[in-house]
Amino acid sequence: MADLERMNLVVTGHVDHGKSTGLGHMLFLLGQIHDPKKKRQPWRIAERYFKESKAQGMGSWSYAWILDPLMDERERGLTINVSFMEFKTKNFIYNLIDAPGHSDFIKNMITGASQADAAILVVSARKGEFEDGTKVAGTASGKYANVIGMTTEHMLLLTSLGVTNVVVAINKMDVVDYDQKRYEQIKKSIHGIFTMLMTALQVDNKEKRLEAIKYVPTSGLVGVNVLSKDVTVKNLEGHIAAAKAGNGDPEFIESLEKEMGDITAGFEALSWYDGPSLIDALDILESPAVKKEMLSKQPIRLPIQQTLNIGGVGTVLTGRVSSGILKPNSEVVISPTKQSIEPLPISVKTIQEFHKDIPQALPGDNVGFNIKTKNIGAKDIVRGAVVSDPNNPAKALKPNVDGFLSFVLVIRGLGKKGKKKGEPAWGIHENYSPVVHCGTAQVACRVTKVQEKDQILPEERGMVWMTPLSPLVVEPFDTSPALGRFALRDSGKTVAVGVVQKVEYGKYSS
Repeated sequence: MADLERMNLVVTGHVDHGKSTGLGHMLFLLGQIHDPKKKRQPWRIAERYFKESKAQGMGSWSYAWILDPLMDERERGLTINVSFMEFKTKNFIYNLIDAPGHSDFIKNMITGASQADAAILVVSARKGEFEDGTKVAGTASGKYANVIGMTTEHMLLLTSLGVTNVVVAINKMDVVDYDQKRYEQIKKSIHGIFTMLMTALQVDNKEKRLEAIKYVPTSGLVGVNVLSKDVTVKNLEGHIAAAKAGNGDPEFIESLEKEMGDITAGFEALSWYDGPSLIDALDILESPAVKKEMLSKQPIRLPIQQTLNIGGVGTVLTGRVSSGILKPNSEVVISPTKQSIEPLPISVKTIQEFHKDIPQALPGDNVGFNIKTKNIGAKDIVRGAVVSDPNNPAKALKPNVDGFLSFVLVIRGLGKKGKKKGEPAWGIHENYSPVVHCGTAQVACRVTKVQEKDQILPEERGMVWMTPLSPLVVEPFDTSPALGRFALRDSGKTVAVGVVQKVEYGKYSS
């Protein structure tokens, strides 16, 4: 395990498209669900979830509960918080980040995606569910009307956050009888959306990135094609034998035996597909190593995710290294803080990853590090602050003084500009103040100028100057990709994505 490379893998997808069930089922079939307190076998853990979910009338959710541990999430049948889990394959150790799919919790989804090297995008093959997930705002109806566009929105956020190393799991294939035409239709649609987004957001090597996306037909509920057929059957037979030897619950054993029959039939119906299973597609994702090596040569940039004050330890900061190398017993700076917009010095004492001390933190590493300061404490350091190199510091922009020029793509109308009936939705215009999500920061920014036009309407692109209403660190994309891409959100919806072209200190329009 020590020789395997770590990859941060976020799982995203529209609510009810089956991502938690599919990934929970995958971990069970791998035999990699764990109960660290009682050290129980994987089948024992699955048996407990089977019995608990059945008792609550939610039997089909038993595998989802592996990834949705909080009781309120179980009762509501959706993922609310970002949950983390580790599993391994022959090529990688994955830090699995299960992100919320519901529109009410998009902020949490952004948190998960901002820490990822790669992503699984789960989309439902069920007719109606897939279409509503990719429809334009205001055109869906029925059960999914309040969460329309979540598939597209998640694709937008992944692309704007630089996560283009993607496997698309076309899930619920059992519902459409493993129909190849439905698979091809969804694949074509998703490819078209990713093409548009990568073009608009100026993704490097766009054609290569698009070609590298894998589309895998799956049934997460049944357990078809999450692992290869041979491995699935072998591992499930092992679970059944272990459950029988361990005097497992008869109904649970019966459910596993039924599952074996459904899996066998499902693979037979999927005989037209000759590509990799979901787990095999993950194993051929592009290694983060090359990108990490390049980023490690750049100045330190580490957006802060969380600040803790731990008794006997002191102030601990957490976050993902965007660039550079963070080492113990080193001097860095942080900006902004509640005390100052200027970078303030801090000393890094120790660095931990998964509760173990490490000699250095490289780009892509999610770490916690103990710091020593003279005049600032945990309460002074806010989420969104950036740790950086004192010789090349990340500077926070001053509200209404400094500004940044960005190329933006508007993807959703912003409401009615006037009160006349039937007046069309308006776009980004001067003095509009959405919330910018950049790195781990979420800061309202005011549009000070739209270049060459009055406003940028939905599905249009343009150049916009903005100034933050609170201190914010952004940098040109070609200098710092992690701090040069952002999403614009308003009233709980993503309205645009953008790429920072230029930062100006002392003025905010040009």
